[in-house]
Amino acid sequence: MNKILLAILALFFTGNISAATATQSATPIYQLGNIEATFIQVPLTYEIYRYARYSDLRDLRVLDGEHNPLPYQLVSVNPGTPETKIITNTLAFFPVAVDATPDTLRKLYTSQTRVSGDRIQIATSDHLLDSENPEFYLIDISKVDHAITSLSIDWEEQAANQYLEIELEATRNLQDWFSLGRATLVQLSQPGEQEQQSQHGKKIQQLKHNQINVDIAKKDYEFLRLKIVRGAEQLHITRIEAQHRIKYSSDQKAKGETWNISGQLAQVQTSLYFANSRSTIQSVSAWEFIRNEVTPVESLSINLGSNIYGDLINIFSRNTEKQDWRMVYQGVWFNAQVGEAWRSSEAIKIYPNGDKFWRVELNESAKDFQAPALVFSWQPLQLQVVTNNKPPFSVAVSNEYNIDKNNAQVFRQIVGASSPKWISTHLIKLNVQPEALVAEETKVDWKRLIFWAALVAAVIVLLIFSLKLFKQLKVSDIRE
Repeated sequence: MNKILLAILALFFTGNISAATATQSATPIYQLGNIEATFIQVPLTYEIYRYARYSDLRDLRVLDGEHNPLPYQLVSVNPGTPETKIITNTLAFFPVAVDATPDTLRKLYTSQTRVSGDRIQIATSDHLLDSENPEFYLIDISKVDHAITSLSIDWEEQAANQYLEIELEATRNLQDWFSLGRATLVQLSQPGEQEQQSQHGKKIQQLKHNQINVDIAKKDYEFLRLKIVRGAEQLHITRIEAQHRIKYSSDQKAKGETWNISGQLAQVQTSLYFANSRSTIQSVSAWEFIRNEVTPVESLSINLGSNIYGDLINIFSRNTEKQDWRMVYQGVWFNAQVGEAWRSSEAIKIYPNGDKFWRVELNESAKDFQAPALVFSWQPLQLQVVTNNKPPFSVAVSNEYNIDKNNAQVFRQIVGASSPKWISTHLIKLNVQPEALVAEETKVDWKRLIFWAALVAAVIVLLIFSLKLFKQLKVSDIRE
């Protein structure tokens, strides 16, 4: 009996290991392009959903050369690298004496200025507006037709004013002033470098910080008042510029991926919109479509070819043939020839939908149309992988049904707060057909059956031994 028990237990553990191995199996679909990098990214096309069973790709795995799982994450494709456009205006400014009054400042409206090289010259006979020892600098921004995000100030470098501490104020009427803050400007160069450059052609090493960040809306103020708190001795400002920085993307929206599927004439040519009504039956021209993937489509359109149409349209979808049809869209759709080109309605935005079965209903007048095509679109995903030193790496589909929650946590811990440089590569499609995964899923899992049979047999044997032990204990109690 002991030998039989040991044999059943051995069979149990063997079946357990086999079942665990079968549960963790994954079928490689793509191989990552040969590239030597730790942080790799690759775009995924909609075709990955021909193999995956879930629209959230919970069954996706990334494996190394020894079929060990690698941490990864799925991110949206970036819409392009942000760029900065700078609009610059050279401003007129006036060194104003300490005894200047608002009435004196109003003369600025009639003063003439001209730019000569890096200098702004003021044509005025009033010494209060062109003082050699100014109390402040008045800056005219009344002609700037955009917002101002920074001011750039240049001055002749001298030992006395390498560091400037400034205060900036703004006004609309030259009487009421509003503080815009304080800042420190720096302009340094190595001693004697100017002479060395002129003699030997060496480049001057400089440290220059001459910008003041501000937030001035378009036409909010007319003048600025610049006070030099420190470093005003023998200061000669040569140029003041207003800058407006605009951040934009060279490609504001990543181009979506599109594909189309052809339809077949539906057996039911009455509208499903009135399916629950016994009194209303509406004849339509209906086509049905079957997708071979579960991509979460975000928009769709209808290709009617060269058929003119402008009427109501109903679109339905469902995930299985046993489910009821669910309306996705109802509205007007047109397809017309404008000049030499054909134009149609804009693509219909929908909530991400991975349903397999689709139905389109047009007006009954479209019954002679050739079968239309449904055009689907989605925003591709980027697969980011943290690799090891065991290539080749592959993208696989697992037969597990649960999301690997540890993957996301491991990925975050490895990457942390850093911003690694992701190296792009491509996917190499392996010779695996989606039907093979379906067959793998539906075929009898003999290892799993053996496991459960061994488990049941082990439980039965343990029950038999427990009953025998219980009887022996009961007999011994009676004898005593």
